[in-house]
Amino acid sequence: MARCPKCNRKLHIWNVKAECPDCGVNIANYDWENRLEQDSIEAEAAFAKLHETMRKFKYSFAGTKLRIARIPISVLPLFTFLLPLGTMAVSIPFYDEKITINAITLVMNILNFDILGIFKAPSSEIIGDTALMFMLSILLVVLSALSLLVSLVFLLLNFKKFNSKGLFGTNLVASLMMFASAFCFNQFSTMMEASTLADAIECGPSWGVFVSGAIFLVSSITNLVVSLQKVEILPEETEEKAEEKETANV
Repeated sequence: MARCPKCNRKLHIWNVKAECPDCGVNIANYDWENRLEQDSIEAEAAFAKLHETMRKFKYSFAGTKLRIARIPISVLPLFTFLLPLGTMAVSIPFYDEKITINAITLVMNILNFDILGIFKAPSSEIIGDTALMFMLSILLVVLSALSLLVSLVFLLLNFKKFNSKGLFGTNLVASLMMFASAFCFNQFSTMMEASTLADAIECGPSWGVFVSGAIFLVSSITNLVVSLQKVEILPEETEEKAEEKETANV
């Protein structure tokens, strides 16, 4: 509820006149110079806060050469999911196909699978363990891909904490999950070879899954080194002079 700026009287919705019912002062024009100055001070303070936030945002992404290099290194794992992560050759009467497993084929096949049937498969007494290994290998790849989204959100929301090790942790976990996925898929391949379907299905992890795990690991190490770097945000005047000198040299 509004109040009169002079006598502090409560103003109700029916007080539609420009003058206060008690002291008669013109509410809109009362002490307007002082109020304008106060608004100006508040606006300047808000702008200064926003400007400082943008400086920290800029430093978080491009404050040092390593922070600049971190951006493409952190995004690179996304493209590794297009590499061949595994292979599967199916050879049965009237059907013969070799499948290269990557992000695209995974999405296409998951959409065509009987999802409820997949979840029921590990409980089968015949193919339970084999199906479980297959499901784990796929699930670990999916979780690794989702970790990239988590890393991006974490970086955008946590940019003020220059020494945070969150990105190091998420990328390290993603790297371990990719290697674990390769292990599970290799176990699935071994179980298939020992089963009655050995002649019908041949499968195994491919080189892409190891490249993906390695790049995730490189990204993790890079983010760890960035978090351990000494933070030196130059005063604005010094930063402007440095930029002018760099521009002049160019």
